[in-house]
Amino acid sequence: MSCFLCCGCCVEASKEEQEPLSSGSRIQKQVIVLEKGNKLVVKKVNVAIHDEKFSEIAELYNKQVDYYVTMKDCLSQLKNGNTSAGLASCIETLKTKHNNYDIQIQMEGYNFSLEIKAAKDIPDDLKNAQEVMTRLSQATKLLLGTQTRLGGMIFSLSQEKNKMANDIQEVNTGYLDQIRLVGNLEENIQNIDKAKQLSKEYEEEANKVFMEIAEIAGVTI
Repeated sequence: MSCFLCCGCCVEASKEEQEPLSSGSRIQKQVIVLEKGNKLVVKKVNVAIHDEKFSEIAELYNKQVDYYVTMKDCLSQLKNGNTSAGLASCIETLKTKHNNYDIQIQMEGYNFSLEIKAAKDIPDDLKNAQEVMTRLSQATKLLLGTQTRLGGMIFSLSQEKNKMANDIQEVNTGYLDQIRLVGNLEENIQNIDKAKQLSKEYEEEANKVFMEIAEIAGVTI
C-alpha cells in the first residue's frame, strides 16, 4: 500500500495516490502548505534512502512542534490566559498572593524551576504553578536541543535536491510516475524549507523564555 511518511509511521494515501499514473490520467492535487504549529507530512518519492531522510526530518520537526505546543500551553497557564503578561509579573503575582511562602525561581544551565521553601500545606494553585514551570523547563530545553540537529539535516538535504530528482527518474521508468514523484519531491522540499523557517521562530521564542527566566532568577546567560 502506498503511504505518506510522518513521525516514523505511515498514513494511508488517497485512492489517486495508490493508482499508478502510468496507466491513467493525472489528477491535479492541492499542495498543503505547512503552517506554524502544524505537523509536517512528507510524501513518498519511491527512493528508499531519500524517503528515509524525509521521514527522519519530519519526525524530528514534529517532536519540536510538540515541545513548542507544550511550551506555549505552559506559558498560557502561568499567565492565566493573559498572553500580554510577562513571566516576571506572573511570578510577582504568585508571590503577592502567597506571601507566607518563600517563592523563588532557580536556574541551573538550561533547567529552571519554581522553588517553594515552605513544604507544608502548599495551596493547590501554587503546586500547579510549580508543576507547570517544570514542564515548561523540560519542553523549552528539548525544543532547543533539537534545533542544531534539525538544521544540519535540512542543510544536508538542500544540497542533494538535484541528485534526488535524478535518482527518482532513474528508479522510476514510467514518465507519468516520474512527474508525480518529482512533484512529491518539490512539495517535500517546499514544506521542509518552511519547516526550517518555523523552527527558527520556535527557537527564538524558546530563547526568549530562557532570557526572561534568567532575569527573574538573577542569572547571567
